[in-house]
Amino acid sequence: MSNYGAFGENNPVWKGVSRVADMMLMGLLFLITCLPVFTIGAALSGFYYAAMDSMRKEDGYIFKRYFSAFGRNFKQATLIWLIMLVLAGLCGMNVYCWVRYSDMSVAPVMLGLSLIMCIAWLITFIFVFPLQARFENTIGRTIENAFLLAISHLPFTLVIVVMIGMIAFMVYVSWLIALIMILIGTGVIGYMTVRYFEINFKKWGYIDEDDGKIKDDDYEFQVEVDYDALYGDRDSENTTADKEDTIDE
Repeated sequence: MSNYGAFGENNPVWKGVSRVADMMLMGLLFLITCLPVFTIGAALSGFYYAAMDSMRKEDGYIFKRYFSAFGRNFKQATLIWLIMLVLAGLCGMNVYCWVRYSDMSVAPVMLGLSLIMCIAWLITFIFVFPLQARFENTIGRTIENAFLLAISHLPFTLVIVVMIGMIAFMVYVSWLIALIMILIGTGVIGYMTVRYFEINFKKWGYIDEDDGKIKDDDYEFQVEVDYDALYGDRDSENTTADKEDTIDE
C-alpha cells in the first residue's frame, strides 16, 4: 500500500491531523505540568524545546520529547520562574501602592515608573523561557539577554504582547473561548508562537539555518550567546558578539 494513499502516513491530510493531535496533546501536557505553579518555568521551557524538536522531526514521541525537555530544563527554568515571580510581585505592589496613595505629589511620577517596570518585566518574560530552552547560559545572563533581545527587536516584541493581550481578553469575556483554549488553543497557539520565534531567531542570526531534518533522536542544540554588542553601536542589524553554536549528535 502506498504511503501517500488515503490512509498512508505521508498523506498531507493525515499528516495535518496528526500534527494537530500532537499540538493538542502537548498543550494538555503543558497545562498539567503547570498545575503545581512552581513548575511553570520548566513547563514553558519544556514546551518550547519539545515543540521545536517536534516540528523538525515530525516523528511523534510527544511524551518522551516533552518530559525529556521538561526534566533537562527543570532546575534552571524553575529558578528563573521564581525570580520572575518575585519581580512580578514587586511590580504589582508598586503599582498598587502608588494608585492607593495617588493624592501624594510624587504619585503620578512614581506610578509611571512602576508601569514602566511592569512593561520591562513583561517583555523580558516573553523571551526568557525561549532563551532558556534554546540556549545554554547562566540564569542572570539569560534574564539579561531576554531584556536586551526584547528591546532590540521591538516590532517582534509588540506582536507577541498584542497577541497575549488579545487572548487574555477573549478568555476573560467568554467561558467558551476559555474552554476551547484549554482543550485545543494552548497547543496550537503554542506551536505557532514557537515557530514564530524560531523563524526570527534564524533571521536575526542567533541560530544557524538548517534543512529541518534532524535524524538523530538524541539531538541536542546548545548555544553560548553573548549580546554585548547590543550595548554599543552595531554595524548591522544582525551583528552578535562571541556567539558559539554547537550541535551534539
